[in-house]
Amino acid sequence: MTTRVQARRTARPVVRLPANKPSRISSLSRIVNSRQARTAYYVLGTAGLVALAVAIVGPKRLERDVIKPLRNAIEPQAEKLWADSRPLREQIADLFKSASPNGRERLVRSFQSWIGHFHAT
Repeated sequence: MTTRVQARRTARPVVRLPANKPSRISSLSRIVNSRQARTAYYVLGTAGLVALAVAIVGPKRLERDVIKPLRNAIEPQAEKLWADSRPLREQIADLFKSASPNGRERLVRSFQSWIGHFHAT
């Protein structure tokens, strides 16, 4: 019976490969499929549809049949909300007037955070 002697592999240093740069096609694909690009597509598509509607219906008819009735329905409510919010707007303006410059920056950050909270919900 013959005994086999296994030969040891020689130790080799670890090879460090440079990170592959993404190709132009993959980076372009990533940009085209990003959230910002999709938002731009929606905005451009909506603008295109509005332009098409104006071209088909005509600007005067669109204003007479759509914009004026919509304005008449919304405007009184908007005016009432604006008038009702006057004390709050004055109170916020007084806060900003009485704050020091450093305090103003903190107030701005606080209001931005508060608005962001309501925007997220």
